[in-house]
Amino acid sequence: MDGKGSPQEKLQQILTSHVGLDPLYAQVLSNANHDGAFIKVLSAIISLKRQLSITNLAKLLDLTSEVVVTRLMEIQSIIRIPADNQGSVQLNHASFRDFLLDKTRSKEYYQPLGEARMTIWSLECMVKYLKQDQWPQDKAEKYACREWCFHLERAIRGCESGELATAMVDIIQMFIRCEALE
Repeated sequence: MDGKGSPQEKLQQILTSHVGLDPLYAQVLSNANHDGAFIKVLSAIISLKRQLSITNLAKLLDLTSEVVVTRLMEIQSIIRIPADNQGSVQLNHASFRDFLLDKTRSKEYYQPLGEARMTIWSLECMVKYLKQDQWPQDKAEKYACREWCFHLERAIRGCESGELATAMVDIIQMFIRCEALE
């Protein structure tokens, strides 16, 4: 494999050279920059109840659209990146989510805390953007308002981290005291 060609051609080359998709996922992830922004974006795209546009995903994660797109470009052969920031990111195959949530398969790429993180990011979004007597203004705010409990429930069922549990309690307390609820 020479590394040349479009993302779709690279994907086809890898699929024909490996058995199953796990080696493909590991290979693509091994070349990604695993900074905080990348982990946020990766956790979000596998944990969202419904996909958001890049613009709304960026707002929910408190990142810029440019940062989200840059991090997504690192794994573009296993996800579909929309032509513009109003489109939503799509996984090429549902097994990518399964791979990242199974420690025996994903090893160092394991992402067990996406639901807890989504709870925290949703509550942070609401604290930052919601104002008293004002409805949520966009899909990021609406997603946060509608789905934080969904993510909290799933996080509580699977929470392996006392540190994240404490962070969830802290952000819930901050949310309860925020201006939107006064």
